[in-house]
Amino acid sequence: MTRDYSFLVFVCLLFLGVGCAPKTVIQPVVVPPSPHTVRDASVSEILLSQFEAWKGVRHRIGGTDRQGVDCSGLVQAIFREAFQVTLPRTSRDQSRMGQRVEVKEMRPGDLVYFLDKGGDHIGVLVAQRTFLHASASRGVTLSTLDAYWWPRLKRVQRVLS
Repeated sequence: MTRDYSFLVFVCLLFLGVGCAPKTVIQPVVVPPSPHTVRDASVSEILLSQFEAWKGVRHRIGGTDRQGVDCSGLVQAIFREAFQVTLPRTSRDQSRMGQRVEVKEMRPGDLVYFLDKGGDHIGVLVAQRTFLHASASRGVTLSTLDAYWWPRLKRVQRVLS
């Protein structure tokens, strides 16, 4: 009986000790973002919301709306809807808009221009290695600059200041 009582006292003291232990709260270091980062994040967010609006739209050569769209029609519509920027209709003409940038200086909102299967293809950079485009096989989609796309990348143009 005394053994049960001493065990019960031990357990109660253990719970009291745990409840009374001092708590150490480590505050994270807060570094304010640079204006460059804030701008890029907002462009990325805008482009991701455009992706949500266009996701599932099938590819259609010459298409410019949500009934079907090709790569340059998608880029043209996104820039018109999201940024109030008027771009030409063809990917070749779009790839010459704005200012050419080095690949190492790409940022969200830049146009990425490819030569793919002998034809022109264009998309818009959403994040460091992710771009939004209208794929002939998957419709409107996000892709990464991977082993397939990276060697086909021919030009990066900045149209957003």
